[in-house]
Amino acid sequence: MFGKPLFDKPYDFNNRTKFTMGIWIGRQMTWGAVLASIFVGFLLGLFLVSYAIGMFLPERSKQAPSPYTALEVVSVTEVA
Repeated sequence: MFGKPLFDKPYDFNNRTKFTMGIWIGRQMTWGAVLASIFVGFLLGLFLVSYAIGMFLPERSKQAPSPYTALEVVSVTEVA
């Protein structure tokens, strides 16, 4: 319905042993954990790369005021 399923071989219900079903479930959970760890590792890698690039910036740029302060609109409303 939503694309290709995560598992390559569906569980064979003709072989009705609990042990083989447990092995099949364990393989599916392990594969899901591998996919999740790849995604989390990718996000961690992006963070570490951006941190490493930030370390190469000059110190003066790290202590400069934010350029976004020029975009702030300050309005004062007086209430009588």
